Amino acid sequence: MSPFYRRRDTALHGRFQAASRKIRGADRVAPADTLIMETTFGLPRYRFPPTEQVIEQVVTFCRETIDDHEVPVLLGYSLGKAQEILCSLDGAGLTPMLHGSVYQMTRIYEQFGQSFCKYVRYNANDVAGKVLICPPSVNRSHMLEKIRHKRVAMITGWAVDPDAVYRYQVNAAFALSDHADYNDLVRYVDLVQPKRVLTLHGFAAEFARDLRERGMEAWALTEENQMELSFGSAGILPAADGTLPTASGKTHVEAVRQNAGQSGQHARAPQSKSEFFMFANLGEAIGGTVAKLEKIRLLADYFTTLDQDRLAIAAIYFTGSALAQSDLRTLQVGGSIIYRAIMAAAKLSDSEFRRIAHRHGDAGKVAFEALDNRTNPESFTLQESRIFFDALEKARGPIAKTHLLQSRFAALSPREGQYLVKILSGDLRIGLREGLVEEAIARAFGAPLDEVKQTNMLLGDIGATAVLASRKELHHAELSIFRPIKCMLASPEPTAEAVWQRFVETSGSDRAPDSATLATVHLEDKFDGIRAQLHRSAQRVEIFSRDLRRITDQFPDLADQARNFQEELIIDGEIIAFQEG
Repeated sequence: MSPFYRRRDTALHGRFQAASRKIRGADRVAPADTLIMETTFGLPRYRFPPTEQVIEQVVTFCRETIDDHEVPVLLGYSLGKAQEILCSLDGAGLTPMLHGSVYQMTRIYEQFGQSFCKYVRYNANDVAGKVLICPPSVNRSHMLEKIRHKRVAMITGWAVDPDAVYRYQVNAAFALSDHADYNDLVRYVDLVQPKRVLTLHGFAAEFARDLRERGMEAWALTEENQMELSFGSAGILPAADGTLPTASGKTHVEAVRQNAGQSGQHARAPQSKSEFFMFANLGEAIGGTVAKLEKIRLLADYFTTLDQDRLAIAAIYFTGSALAQSDLRTLQVGGSIIYRAIMAAAKLSDSEFRRIAHRHGDAGKVAFEALDNRTNPESFTLQESRIFFDALEKARGPIAKTHLLQSRFAALSPREGQYLVKILSGDLRIGLREGLVEEAIARAFGAPLDEVKQTNMLLGDIGATAVLASRKELHHAELSIFRPIKCMLASPEPTAEAVWQRFVETSGSDRAPDSATLATVHLEDKFDGIRAQLHRSAQRVEIFSRDLRRITDQFPDLADQARNFQEELIIDGEIIAFQEG
């Protein structure tokens, strides 16, 4: 845990672990006014079990695997993690067999006085009864594929996540890490007793927020703090690069540079204020609260700061889409195109990118880590983002789309890159459904929620709906042929009596079900089919699916029949196949 940089009142820490370890340098905890710390596991859910317990589980896994006449394979990085694993097996009566890269690194450790239990170098013909220790990149490789009977375990702090086994495609995962867990991060702050904490990497913004709730001044060194305060809150505004001012009036980045004695020659130029950056940070703030009303408030406050053009764009983006629902275009950008573009923009090798991807089950988080400190952010407005998506849709073929994405990623901050990926993947994953966006529009512009929902249903465009709400013109929304509308869905009732009551309320009648003069109620069978809407004019016929996609070519017979109609019309119904035609 020794600081690798220290100057007077500033302590700068890289990766460290506060729990006991068998390989470590000298521990030294020195007080400091400012503590800069890496926070890979900066969320409360990342609390590791006791190291001794994890080691016991690893040893049991190895023994049981060998007893079943299979080869246990433990995956850990060649430098550091693999040696920790090797030390953990000391005294267990097991024979570790080291992959070539692990073997070479271990020999270097020994040259500097570190001792290990007896081990052997990898021999493909002698793996039976041995514990194979390999780097994670070997998983699914030809080397392991040749070992027919094996069980593979990943040794990583991310094993705390319940989906770790599936993410890493292994048989088991054990939470042993050379990073500090959440409790150790907090404990280290308590030991240093700084006046201010600056966090970076991993869950930097989240850990800083937790420290602020404990009464400390703490901020993330990346651009993640900008939207953590409500608009206009306490009169505090972020600097142009998204950082927040200190008590002295300097931004945190400026204060750190001064305390650390850095010259401007090697410092990254501050990022220009970016509208898309503000959008992304608001997304983080919304995702950071579980309270529905707070999500709506944050979004409504943001909507009121936008002009009509920006409002239309932002409202669509917050539904997790680049295009309005009624927009029949598609971007045709899949995961492979996105990942290739990120790798190229960040200048990462395939193995480096895979290591990052394996740590996250979310494409947006992969983009954030991959782009962190590897791009040259430029200003990116909401209008420019719409132009970019238009160009991406028009680009033909994966090569052209990858090139466009690569150029854009290279000019975005990590947070902006994360949210660009979220939009491309169709899910912001911040707990914001379209219904909540409608509620935010209603709150922002004082519009009745029912009218907002009705307008959005008619237009199939929540951006246009937001603009009409801002103008107090929701009543101007009209059906338009060949612009598909959102389907009107039935609302279920628990009993027949409740259904009857709805008929009574709708008709304005006060007749009860047992009245001598009952109203006539018409019923019809409902067949399960494909919900669709048909639009017909004198020159054109189109059929749209429930999610507003054009499916005319899938039902040419229906389209041909519709051309015989005399009226211009829109029909909403079910497409049903009859056995007898």
